[in-house]
Amino acid sequence: MKTFKKVILIFVVYLFTIYFIGCGLVQLVNLINCKFNLANISNITWAGINLNNIKSINDLSFSDLQKAAIAIKNKDFKVGCNVNVNAKNETDNPAKLCAYDYDLFLDGNSIAQGSSASKTTLINPQSTTVISVPLTVDLLGIVKNGETKSVVNFAKNLLDYGSGTESNVKIKFTPYISIVNSTSKGTKLPTITLNKTFQ
Repeated sequence: MKTFKKVILIFVVYLFTIYFIGCGLVQLVNLINCKFNLANISNITWAGINLNNIKSINDLSFSDLQKAAIAIKNKDFKVGCNVNVNAKNETDNPAKLCAYDYDLFLDGNSIAQGSSASKTTLINPQSTTVISVPLTVDLLGIVKNGETKSVVNFAKNLLDYGSGTESNVKIKFTPYISIVNSTSKGTKLPTITLNKTFQ
């Protein structure tokens, strides 16, 4: 009798495992079938200053000017922002993104690289989910590499007073999927290259 119960228990555990692996495989297939595009860049900050609505120096408050002065003195030109990627799931089942790597390019030059921690994003069926990729760009390092013109022009375009010269932004986005629960990133999927022109 004990042997029979043991066999039943093993069989139930086996079915339970197969069920969850099966769900993971469905989510894997659905993530591959999702359509991705580069939406926009938002939440642009520098030295604790929100730059989204700054069109000229006159839009800076006294507090902002103080923060800017301190940052310039400390040679801190690290700008934070969110690169927003749309993930469209046209299937009838959810897709799950476990983590991602990214490499951001401006006019063909890599300006920021990184990866997310193991952060699960569920992309619901028949809907579009915005995946916000938070990153930091070191403008001082870019200037040292001789890419000043691209950065200045891009900044103007983001703040809606572009010079008329296009800025080409590209992000190489590498998603991960995990079929079973794990503390690691999971299985790497093929890298997706997304492009957008700002003007």
